Amino acid sequence: MGRETVLTATAGNRPIELCESGGLRLAAGETLAVDLRSGGHWYGHGFSHVQPYPLETGEVKNDAFAVNNIQCPAWMCSAGFVLFAETVAPLAVRINEGGSGQLRVTCPGEPLTVRVFRAATLPAAHVAWLRHVGWPNPPPPAARFGDALFCSWTQYPRCITQARIVDMAREIRRRGYPCRALLIDDRWERCFGELAFSERDFPDPRAMFAELHRLGFEAWLWVTPFVNVEAGSFEALARERVLVPSRSGAGAARLTWWGGTAGLVDVTSPRAREWFRGRLRALLDLGADGFKIDGGDHKYHPAAADCAWHEAPGASGYSDRLLALFEELVPNRCETRTAWLSQCRAVLWREGGKDSHWGLDNGLKAMVTLGQHLGLLGYDLLIPDMVPGRVQTLVASHPLPTDELMVRWTEASAFFPFLQFSYFPWNYAEPTAEAALALARVHKALEPYLAEQAAERRAPLLRPVWYDAPQEAALYALADEFMLGRDLLVAPVLDAGVTSRRVVLPPGEWVDAWSGRAVQGVLENWPAPCPGIPVFARAGAAVLAPLRASLGDVKRGTVASGLCTTTYRAGLDRDLKVTG
Repeated sequence: MGRETVLTATAGNRPIELCESGGLRLAAGETLAVDLRSGGHWYGHGFSHVQPYPLETGEVKNDAFAVNNIQCPAWMCSAGFVLFAETVAPLAVRINEGGSGQLRVTCPGEPLTVRVFRAATLPAAHVAWLRHVGWPNPPPPAARFGDALFCSWTQYPRCITQARIVDMAREIRRRGYPCRALLIDDRWERCFGELAFSERDFPDPRAMFAELHRLGFEAWLWVTPFVNVEAGSFEALARERVLVPSRSGAGAARLTWWGGTAGLVDVTSPRAREWFRGRLRALLDLGADGFKIDGGDHKYHPAAADCAWHEAPGASGYSDRLLALFEELVPNRCETRTAWLSQCRAVLWREGGKDSHWGLDNGLKAMVTLGQHLGLLGYDLLIPDMVPGRVQTLVASHPLPTDELMVRWTEASAFFPFLQFSYFPWNYAEPTAEAALALARVHKALEPYLAEQAAERRAPLLRPVWYDAPQEAALYALADEFMLGRDLLVAPVLDAGVTSRRVVLPPGEWVDAWSGRAVQGVLENWPAPCPGIPVFARAGAAVLAPLRASLGDVKRGTVASGLCTTTYRAGLDRDLKVTG
């Protein structure tokens, strides 16, 4: 990890050695191939369905690497390098494909500059790169950090109504959750893209917003940049070139997304931006407070050959222009799961939808490993998607999450910068519901600490355990521990049936937040009942006292493995169905 280390690589057919900061120019179609072993352990890249950490422990293959959830063309290694492809063009990226031991980056369509940031340690190189991309972004107000956000999606997928949203809010208050933001998800619109409430299901949205405000909630609306072809406004918006025009001259270029066939709002056009801004402002005037932004991925663009953009944004440039519009209207009162070189935006970042299982293939393990990669990529003010993943309540044959998975997911999420529920914890038996509520209150107790750490951050708020001890080689491979700020180390349980685990602590004296016991070094078979996530504070840290007080309300070890006490499901129609 010293400055004498070099990365061995080839650029096209040319052997090269990277040993200092600078730039490397590749012709269109040339490949930069880096020997992963010469750099030690590797991080970055962003979302991948299977989420290895460090990157060299698995493989990533993406021949169309463009914005899809949160991604970034940056790869960094423990030898003290950050490699950054500063582009919005699609790339072909292969990481350790078939055990090759190589990072391969190609830009097929145009020349590519790869910037190299080099320092004696990875954190030092990393900070230099973060400054280059405009990090840190402005943090939200302190109270946002302690919030347990609630989203309607998995509880009421495609079957929300005004009555259900108000009932949801009242139940959150009745149960005592520290929730400030309530997110009204998919299907509040009469048609995707009209940005107007369904008169049938939301007869008086202004009254709904007033009631939510009376109960102490902000209301955020799920929105996309898509306008479906069946929307009453589609043809007019196509004629006015609010939607990306087709090169053929036959109206709007069309795309297919999970909600149907649509046109895409051309946020590169002043006219389209003004239309979109006006529709969003009308919702704010009605009583909405913020937005949950969906879309922006390159795969949900019309075919490039059919697009006559006002100003072509590149494969990955659209999402940042979309976020800029929301940042202007509701800074830090919006969340997104999609970003590419947007680290400077006053937006809350969210991991893309996770599946409700334990695995590294987009399950709980991936939530933790992706969180560490995203923190390093400058998306550290992060929501770890929804607890406990995107539960498939629409499909009767899909298994529901066990009580143990629900609690373990809540534990890990409570020690991220933000916490968000969707499948209601009180769908479960009392011990599980009690554990989730107690952990939400633990998260609330961290509010002053999180706000302070975020306000003047010189390192990511969510970060790997090696970040503050870069000289400790043994820490770089730890995938199942992470830091929350400088003073909290979190060691979640990520497998079913596990009630103890190995914990590796960075140098110095630490305190077990449950018992107050001073500990150091490597802890074998450390107790981890369910609930009972191992968490440690740096000795003398001010956060220890409020954390210990809040953990005192968590009843440890009350949830057994193998049980599933929830039967709640939602039907595909507009009527709620509960089946046993």
